[in-house]
Parts: sequence; C-alpha cells; structure tokens
Amino acid sequence: MKKKKKREKRSRQEEPVRIQPEIPPAPQPEDDAPLRDAVSLVGGKWKLRILWALRSGEPARYGEIRQRIPGITDMMLSQSLRELTADGLIERRQYQEIPPRVEYAAAGCAAGLYPALELFCDWVKKQKKGG
Repeated sequence: MKKKKKREKRSRQEEPVRIQPEIPPAPQPEDDAPLRDAVSLVGGKWKLRILWALRSGEPARYGEIRQRIPGITDMMLSQSLRELTADGLIERRQYQEIPPRVEYAAAGCAAGLYPALELFCDWVKKQKKGG
C-alpha cells in the first residue's frame, strides 16, 4: 500500500509550466519563390564568384577567369560557365580561328545583380569587423 500512495503523490504533483517562445507562422510556398529562383540561378560556391570576375563588362577568356578565381577546378569552372550561359547570365562568344578562341562576358541582365552583390560584400565586411 505504501507504494501506491507514493505513486499517487507523484501523479498529483503539478507539471511545471513551460513557456514556449512565439513561433512565427511558416512561410507559404509562394513567399520565398523569388529567393528560390535566385539561388537556383546563382547558388553554389562558384557561380557568384564567376559573375564577380566578369563584372568589368570586358570579355575574358577561360584562362583569365580561372586566374581570377583561386581554387576553382577546371571541371567546376567549365560546368558553371555552361550553366550560367544556359541561364542567360553570361554570354559565350566563340571565334572561328586557329587556335580556337572563346570569350565570356556578363550578359546585360547580370548588370542588375552587381549592386546587390556590392551591398552583400559590404555587409560581410561589416560583420567581420564586428557589426
């Protein structure tokens, strides 16, 4: 009988009230659609860096781009250039010469991206300095 009484006493004890912070409502799928689209266009480790390397507007050859982006492999550079070209963010111009010459340049629509990238870079610099 003593064991039953102890169990009853335990069940009678009140549970502590836990206050949970207010959780904002989950975003609707259409709320972040532009962000998802942007990430699909320029996401990844290299695409923004390639666009940044081409920001002068002057055409650059493959080797020049590779020199401007330390650490990028040939495979990632060629794959990213293909994807950016397919998405219309950079233009590829191939000259019918021997030896063949190919140049890449930022497309006109990519120009609107550079002010946002500059703001983003400024924000990162401030964060590194401590706010």
